[in-house]
Amino acid sequence: MTEGLNSPATPTPAEPLAPVATKTPRWHLHRRMYDWMLSYAHTKQATATLFAFSFIEAIFFPVPPFVLQVPMTLARRHRAWWYATVATFGSVAGGMVGYLIGAVFHGPATKLVGPDKLESLHQWTENPWLLIGGVIAIHPYKLFTIAAGLVHVRLEWFLVASLIGRGILFYGIALLLWLFGAPVRTFIDKYFNYLTIAVGVLVIGAIVIFKVV
Repeated sequence: MTEGLNSPATPTPAEPLAPVATKTPRWHLHRRMYDWMLSYAHTKQATATLFAFSFIEAIFFPVPPFVLQVPMTLARRHRAWWYATVATFGSVAGGMVGYLIGAVFHGPATKLVGPDKLESLHQWTENPWLLIGGVIAIHPYKLFTIAAGLVHVRLEWFLVASLIGRGILFYGIALLLWLFGAPVRTFIDKYFNYLTIAVGVLVIGAIVIFKVV
């Protein structure tokens, strides 16, 4: 009887439990990038890194720069407006590169979809206020920058729309964090896409109604 109780097949109460794996799997690339960005939030290079991530996100990077803006602002709420400024200008600077990429591929795009369709899209971009709504609603921003270059949106209107649209995003986040602090972080993470789409649709809808009326 005693031998049966102490056999290897029956673990004793003191036997340690196997540790639970918490490391992010290698194939979860997007989450790993997210965590990598967060690792810069409390470093001396945080501000320069925020500019760099804002710049490359407007061209190809998949993680939005507010991922870094939020913890930086929560740690130093008195610098909320400075971080919003850095993110805005970094994003618009990167947007210019995205615009140039789209402009380079204007010829192939014309052959692919036809000049009539591109001209039809271009007519919708003749209103700068409509462009602002597009900047807000189209997420990620890189889709807007490249598309604007493809259809040859007027460069000055593209710049104004990008400054206002991206400014609304980053200064809006800064305002919420400055006013309410940490609880806003969960709200932004959960509803960010829905909020940007809703605001953009409202702006575009208002412009369309104004044109019709």
